[in-house]
Amino acid sequence: MYLNITDILLITSIIQSLVLAVFLLLPGNIGLVSNRLLLATVICFAAGLAEIFLYGTGLALRHPNFAYLGTLLGLLQAGTLYLYAKSLMYRDFRLRRQHAVHTLLFWVVAAIFLVEYYLQPVEVKLQILQQRDHPGVLTSPLLAVAIHLVFLGYLYATIRTINRFGVEVRQVFSNIENKQLAWLRILLIGYSAVWIVSMLYCLSAHVFKSSASAGWVVAIGAVTGFLFINYLLLNALRQPIIFSGLSVEEAELLAAGPEAAAPSPDRALLDRLARHMAQARPHLHSNLTVEQLARQLELPPRELSRAINQGFGQNFFEFVSGYRLEEARRRLEDGDNGDSILQIMYDSGFNSKSVFNTAFKKATGMTPSQYRARPA
Repeated sequence: MYLNITDILLITSIIQSLVLAVFLLLPGNIGLVSNRLLLATVICFAAGLAEIFLYGTGLALRHPNFAYLGTLLGLLQAGTLYLYAKSLMYRDFRLRRQHAVHTLLFWVVAAIFLVEYYLQPVEVKLQILQQRDHPGVLTSPLLAVAIHLVFLGYLYATIRTINRFGVEVRQVFSNIENKQLAWLRILLIGYSAVWIVSMLYCLSAHVFKSSASAGWVVAIGAVTGFLFINYLLLNALRQPIIFSGLSVEEAELLAAGPEAAAPSPDRALLDRLARHMAQARPHLHSNLTVEQLARQLELPPRELSRAINQGFGQNFFEFVSGYRLEEARRRLEDGDNGDSILQIMYDSGFNSKSVFNTAFKKATGMTPSQYRARPA
């Protein structure tokens, strides 16, 4: 069988997925819930790519009983990606029976395929395979669109959950770099775009049937698969090292909410907090958390968080960043300070150049270099 560049890309991506799956199965890795969910995701993803490979090479017609199996397994990605995101957010996340609801798409579509395809004679199966206009989808455009919409709904829900989490972590951490799961959000947005294009093709392909168009879909699937698995490889394996999720205490702090009905913090507490920030300067520690600051003040984290929210009208990240920006401005204004801007950034408590530059320009209207070069 002759393999073109599209087939080679598909095979490469499938092999990479399986290699990652084997790595995740190693004793030191499989213990993490996030790794188990990632394992399930990459296996399902490899199965989906295998479906495209069978379709593109014509092997599905030679082995009709294997057709659509990759599609069915691939549908499990919808739920596993959502649960994987949750497991990265919360350190104590555990799989429970109720999470089985996220496999519902798989079971519903599997039942349809069982009746409409697998229980049919071989002759009927071959006829269905020859008539279909999209890899992994029966000839019904309504079913194809329904599958796409449910999958896209899951991707949208996962992206929204990540966005909400990115806002919430500002209540806990003064350094939010790599804690917002930005890499996973980018991956899911790109994946959503591919599914939207796929759905649009499904809507049009049953009207304008073209073998060239079908080949185009296979090529897009191959390129997408290669980019998806390599992006996942580069980022997913680093995630537990960079950020292992919120602890139970941190998650409970966020779950408590802003407590709008609670009384406003007294002035004595706010003055004490301001004195501590000025004297102990805890903001110079780049990884300061609300729990650490609460221990220093001998306060419950929830009470401290509420005091900052209600007393200063800021979340924890904004509160600490304000002190760091003041420190950076003071050092930049010192004409005798020969340190580089990067060193001043680190000394002030920031550890991300992009975060520092954005916050500094928002506060002063100038970049750090412009601020240092301005006339005294």
